[in-house]
Amino acid sequence: MKTILAYLSIGVLFVVIVAAVLLFTSLGERPLTAVFAVGDVEAVDFAELKLTDKPNQFLTCPPGFCSANPHADSPVFDVSVDQLRERWREVVAVQPRVEFLAGDEEGQQFDYVQRSVRFRFPDIITVRFISVSFSQSTLAIYSRSIYGKSDFGVNRERIDAWLKPLREGL
Repeated sequence: MKTILAYLSIGVLFVVIVAAVLLFTSLGERPLTAVFAVGDVEAVDFAELKLTDKPNQFLTCPPGFCSANPHADSPVFDVSVDQLRERWREVVAVQPRVEFLAGDEEGQQFDYVQRSVRFRFPDIITVRFISVSFSQSTLAIYSRSIYGKSDFGVNRERIDAWLKPLREGL
C-alpha cells in the first residue's frame, strides 16, 4: 500500500511540475500556443459587422460607420490618417504578447492577435483607420476572444489601454 501511495504521490508531483512549467515559464508558451491556435481569421467588414450575443467582444466605432451598435464611439484625432496609423503601430509594438496577423495597406485595416499571460488564449484585434479630413482621422477597433464566452472585460480594457496613449500623444 505504501508503494502505491509513493507512486501516486510521485505521479501527482510530476503533473504539478509539468503544469507549473507550462503555465509559469516561457517553455510552456509554444505548447499552449499550439493548443489554443488562432486558425483562419475572417476579414471584418465594419459596414456589415454583426456582433454575437457573447460578452467576450468589444467594438468601438465612429458614429454611423459600423452596422453593429458599438460599445463606444471612437475618438477623432487632430492628425492625418497616416500619422494616426504610425502612432498606433508604436503603441501596439510595446504591448506584450502581440503578433501582427494580416493587413490591407490600401484599405487601412490590420489584424493582430494578443495572447493571455497564463494559458495563451488568443484574442483577435482588428483596426481600421478612417480619414475624416486632411488633418483629422479616427479608427474602428473590434477586439474579440476566440475561445470561451466571457472575457472578464479584457477586450474592453485592451481597447481603452491602447487608445489612452493615442489620446495623450496626439
